Amino acid sequence: MATSILMIMKVQNIIVWSVKMKYKIKSVLALILLIIFFTGCDSKQTRPMLISTNLWVGYSPLYYAQEKGWLRENNIKLIRTVSLAESLNTFQNRTSDVLCGTRYEIQKVSQNESKPGSVILLDRSNGGDYILSNRSLDELKRASKIDVFMEIESVNSILLEFFMNMHGLKSSQMNLINSSQIINSKLPMKKNATLIITYEPYNIKLEKQGYRILGSTKEPDLLVIDAMYIPHRTKQKFTKEIDRVNFIMFQSLKALKENPKEYFQTINKYYEYANFTEFENSLNSIEWIYSNHSLVIKNRKESSTKNFPKLIKPYQE
Repeated sequence: MATSILMIMKVQNIIVWSVKMKYKIKSVLALILLIIFFTGCDSKQTRPMLISTNLWVGYSPLYYAQEKGWLRENNIKLIRTVSLAESLNTFQNRTSDVLCGTRYEIQKVSQNESKPGSVILLDRSNGGDYILSNRSLDELKRASKIDVFMEIESVNSILLEFFMNMHGLKSSQMNLINSSQIINSKLPMKKNATLIITYEPYNIKLEKQGYRILGSTKEPDLLVIDAMYIPHRTKQKFTKEIDRVNFIMFQSLKALKENPKEYFQTINKYYEYANFTEFENSLNSIEWIYSNHSLVIKNRKESSTKNFPKLIKPYQE
């Protein structure tokens, strides 16, 4: 009898243990499913906002922020391109969410948008875009053919047109060659009459090769503005990231003002200036307009065009 009772108790214990194990297994499975569910949801929400940008000195605050880890911390990632034209193509193919470009590229994409986008203003080129040549102006005027190395689908075309009109050069003289600035910066001194349309910092190597500056955006009638263009679709999807990148621009420019040498050392792995003086010269060729929109507002009032992207207010302490 005692043996039977003992056996019954063992069986009961086994049953209780089995029930507990089943409950634990169900609990663990439920926990795993919850983790998978929330991880899946989170991965959809945390795809970074992608910004297409090249190495124009006016975009250097973004590279400073990248080195400091500020972009990664705020779900933002750069797509580095070799030219304005590539940045434009990347954006038009929807590989990126935000475009760093000039008014030329921004107008090109914004006119096709059904809803207006927004811009964060960055800088005005104040001599930072150049037309270089291996000939004098008089020699160019006499040349029957001039090889022009440039990014054709970019603001380079505006500079060329302005330069031709100013100096009486003809379209029939121009042999346009579409070429990125990385390739242009490595061009040896050519035998043929040549124009190279470029911008900071790519002009530095060309001047060392012997090419001379014949024109630049120092001309008062030539307004070249750089900005980050944010289409409506990006505003809807990345509201928080847009607010953060606006603050990051402020933060980077503040660092530049307070400690320019530290800023230079941080970004120079990308820009490869020979020294701090070269970097300072590049900065002198632009005017930061992130915090001062008066120039752009004045230009908009005088323009016949009315469909402008909205100006995002700068961050202020």
